[in-house]
Amino acid sequence: MMSAIKRIHAATDFSELGNEAVRRAAIIAAREDAELLVTHALPRQSAFDAVFAGEHDLQDRMRALAEENLAAQIKAAQSCGATRARGEILTGSARRVLAETSDIFRPDLWVIGAHGSGLLQQFLLGGTAAHILNKASCPVLVTRRAVEGDYRRALAAVDLGPRSEAVLRAALIVAKHAGVKLLHAYAAPFEAKLRNKRFPETEIKRLAEREFLVAQRNLDALLADPELVGIDIESELSHGKPNTVVPDAARALGADVIVVGRHGGGRIRESLIGSVPRFLAYYAPCDVLVV
Repeated sequence: MMSAIKRIHAATDFSELGNEAVRRAAIIAAREDAELLVTHALPRQSAFDAVFAGEHDLQDRMRALAEENLAAQIKAAQSCGATRARGEILTGSARRVLAETSDIFRPDLWVIGAHGSGLLQQFLLGGTAAHILNKASCPVLVTRRAVEGDYRRALAAVDLGPRSEAVLRAALIVAKHAGVKLLHAYAAPFEAKLRNKRFPETEIKRLAEREFLVAQRNLDALLADPELVGIDIESELSHGKPNTVVPDAARALGADVIVVGRHGGGRIRESLIGSVPRFLAYYAPCDVLVV
């Protein structure tokens, strides 16, 4: 469970959202006085040779350009208060070298852009970003839009399962100066299938109302934590599917970050990331923190 942010690892491919990820990481690092490591993965010479035959000095030129871009980003991060920011150019498969570096650095928070570009064509969470999201042992913040200062409104979407407390606490830490709203989407068990089978609507409504009462008790229990006393947390139970309810609630709230729990706890396999976190990472109207 996230208790403090002391080390942040941000990865950029120098795409627009990759660079926004660095800006977001710098804002959080400055606020938390955290160490910030910004990395960029550069392919090996063999990868350049396979695509650009005859351009034997291309890697050197790309490295020089990457070092220049990274130095500018580190300078900008330090100027906004992230005084403990540093950069590192890695060489090799992005998935491998980023994972190895992160294992050594042991971040409390990963920050990545939702899209990527460049030689590796790792974009739309289909490559390196998805790998980080699936394999990271710490919360992962996916930057989905341009940074406009620190977070102001956070939506913590919980399933009221074992990870719900971790989701709420992560929202209160990452969005420390934001208003936090707790949201749970509920429905009757197998509601869509029951409706497709022409199950009576009155019975579906009765089952949904029962789920509402159970959810309300669990939500009240979650908010009854003595450590939350004095913290203004708005809460809402909304009927419907999470993939619809959560984005709609984020738009209505004007949220700039959604916090959601992953499946399985700890390290997770790619197949276990779950439909809701994956959907939000792709399509949410704002940044997404996967806990």
